[in-house]
Amino acid sequence: MNERKNFRFSFTILAVLLIGCLLRLAVPTLVFIFTQDLKIFYGNDTGSFMQPAFQLIEHGKFFNNGQPELFRTPGYPLFLIPGMLLGHLEIVTIPMQIFLDCFTIYLIYKIALHLFKVEKIATLCAFLYAIEPLAVLRSSILMSESLFTTLLSLFLYQLIVFFDSRSWKHLIFAAIALTASIYVRPIAYYLPFPIAAILLVKSSIKKPINKLLIIQSCVFFMVTMSSLGIWQLRNYIQTGYSGFTAVSDYNLYCYNGASVISREKNIPFKKVFEQLGCTEREKYFTIHPEQQQWSQAQIYIYMGKEGKKMIQSHPFTYSIYHLEGMLATLIETPGKRYLRLFSSSFEKSVSLVNQMPKVLTGTANFTKVIELAKKSPILLGVDAILLLLLCTYYLGVGVALLSKKFVINMPVITLFSVAVYLVTLSGVVGANRFRLTIMPIICLLAGYGLWLIVDKIKPKNIQE
Repeated sequence: MNERKNFRFSFTILAVLLIGCLLRLAVPTLVFIFTQDLKIFYGNDTGSFMQPAFQLIEHGKFFNNGQPELFRTPGYPLFLIPGMLLGHLEIVTIPMQIFLDCFTIYLIYKIALHLFKVEKIATLCAFLYAIEPLAVLRSSILMSESLFTTLLSLFLYQLIVFFDSRSWKHLIFAAIALTASIYVRPIAYYLPFPIAAILLVKSSIKKPINKLLIIQSCVFFMVTMSSLGIWQLRNYIQTGYSGFTAVSDYNLYCYNGASVISREKNIPFKKVFEQLGCTEREKYFTIHPEQQQWSQAQIYIYMGKEGKKMIQSHPFTYSIYHLEGMLATLIETPGKRYLRLFSSSFEKSVSLVNQMPKVLTGTANFTKVIELAKKSPILLGVDAILLLLLCTYYLGVGVALLSKKFVINMPVITLFSVAVYLVTLSGVVGANRFRLTIMPIICLLAGYGLWLIVDKIKPKNIQE
């Protein structure tokens, strides 16, 4: 038994950070050696982030096509500016994202230490994120998910430390980190509401009521929402649009509404997307010639209203679509995206795993999906491996939540609330890339659960 202990590998957070960094460096390096193409690291939306960043560099204004930018918020475009100024966007930005993702690994370790008080469990939680295929992939893609995930993890860390310390410093840092994350990805716009509610509930659980915590929760809410209000004020003054970003109105019309029409009329989504004029501006004005004289604020407001009408006219159809989007966020694998980095031949391949949300909601035929998936055995194999790994993570989460040892306290309730919030809102579009934002929380719970499993079977091995 002593000999076995001597051979036990000392797995430190430094080793985990090294593994995470090497994996994240390996992907873009191998892809570039294989393809000699840096544009392969662009996502569908990369251009929409680059344009306002370019306008900031050239004219000092957050504009797009000669008008104030309403669709994108300034967070990620600002992040792209160093690479654009140096003339090497990909070579500068990808290492920056890798560094941030490694920082996320460290934040997960620190959060786990606060939650579980055991360094080995904290190291395991960090290790799970370090090797997580989606996190490794997205750090190389010029999209906002990696930056958002780091800022959200920083917010969670500061808030969890605040739960223990009641320090104003950590509360303000938490508010700043959350605000910054919302400027990167507006999906978190409503998150200050449940967080402030959790703080208020905590203040009133024990008698006498904690008046200081009530004040702190109000300050947290005011700092975050007033900081966001500055951008809304900018939008209103410059364009007459009072919202934080027009992307929500666009999604209501071009994704939510289009999906409802697609299913009700049994027309392919891409065709409906085109019919609504979402593919290009000229096409949209051909369908709506009266809007050529409208301001962009009026157009986006119209899109939002029309999208809501489509949803309200078929609420059940939309609820199925939204559920499908949530399932896609939770179970889709990045296998196809990995393979597309090395070969464009996988562009039209059908991923069995990525079609499963449609199969589960009854909007796709399982037999047909199987037949299509068989045409790409490589993708099928990669998906199977990645799904097995993801199921291992979910097994750990399940074991953690069902364990009698698992303490349900305010930090855990906060983590769970943030995860539920993000998964619910991701149903608007739904894709594996949206899971990255909750992977730190999944890794925290999975690390604890898998540690319990190992701890339970370890004595049997020793006895043998």
